Amino acid sequence: MKNKTKKITAAFLAAMTLLASSAPMNASADGAVKIVALGDSITNGYSMDGSLIASYPQIVSEYYGAELVNFASNELTSEGLLAQLSDGTVQSEIADADVVLITIGGNDILYPVLNNEFIDATKYNTMAELITAMKGQGDMFIFQMQLYLNSVMPEVIKSFNANVQEIENRVHSMTDAQVVVQTIYNPMSLSADDTPLANSGSMTALSANVHSYLEGKPDNTLYPEDGGVNDFIRGLGMSSIVDTFNLFADHSYFYTHINNVDVHPNSKGHLAMAASVIDVLGLPETGAGNSSLMRRAYKDSGAETTLAGVNTAINDSVVGKILKKGVGDVDADGDVTISDATAALKIYAYDLASLEAPITGIDALTADADSSGSVEISDATLILKYYAESTAGLFSGTFSEYIASK
Repeated sequence: MKNKTKKITAAFLAAMTLLASSAPMNASADGAVKIVALGDSITNGYSMDGSLIASYPQIVSEYYGAELVNFASNELTSEGLLAQLSDGTVQSEIADADVVLITIGGNDILYPVLNNEFIDATKYNTMAELITAMKGQGDMFIFQMQLYLNSVMPEVIKSFNANVQEIENRVHSMTDAQVVVQTIYNPMSLSADDTPLANSGSMTALSANVHSYLEGKPDNTLYPEDGGVNDFIRGLGMSSIVDTFNLFADHSYFYTHINNVDVHPNSKGHLAMAASVIDVLGLPETGAGNSSLMRRAYKDSGAETTLAGVNTAINDSVVGKILKKGVGDVDADGDVTISDATAALKIYAYDLASLEAPITGIDALTADADSSGSVEISDATLILKYYAESTAGLFSGTFSEYIASK
């Protein structure tokens, strides 16, 4: 044990000696892109229970070190967004944007399904309560509700398609920015989730209805087109599309608060949306941004354990982005400093002593600054070199850029 202690002490002394030669100064900041977000409560980051860590526009903006202007409003419909686009302030901000993010349509499609004379979802605290109430109404209730939906949804779909086309036209007339529009997910798409809700006949019936409105169905005679609203969104010619419907398909239990009769995405859902938006944007992986907000959302939401068993592609995408722009920032505070080097040394010391380190999971992965596969003294040294050079004004980029320059 004495030899191990000597090695740990030597590592700290070597690191601190390297640091002593630096004179702290502020590093210069890169210019930021500007992101304007438009849409409904999803874009606005609404969560019924207040548990949401960060909305997808916040995560995307922090990732790029961008300025975010968010005009989203709860309960906004496509018609409401059209009206908002006539506002001079909104027009001015869109004209000045580099990226415009749009999420709209959930209120158009889901409100008639969950809030009508047959169903008032706001009266129930859980989906189990709502399903029990629906079953208690008998078969005639389901038949009557289906007749109602068949009568109102064709016009809802037709109106939404016209509105979203006009939204795209107006936004592109105001700006040369990259415009990203998301398809509408089905919050009751639970077939691959191992939960009691996945096997509920009433839930399956509701989900099938929503699915047909969103995705259409073969030989559809009820709606203006065989395709649903999402096919129309996917066909928008001037915008980039994030296919959130397929992102959430079969796993909405894990990406939304549907169990509590809340159709909004939870923190894991917003993480998945943010990762997909970043992929579609394809912006240069440079600038002042990092992934500290994404990492905090990832850790605190439980995504590290649940996403691994639900959709490893999304899990891997989020982890990859964290490690691409957040490596070295062990404490996830947005900066690579002395404390991160100390944390890396702590991980190394505990491993050397065959003890379980207090820093684990994604935080431990970010401590592997040189991506060697393990945390060593060299990782702490690399972090300290970056800190010394950046504070002395010898390097003005991010830690990821610093590594790439070596």
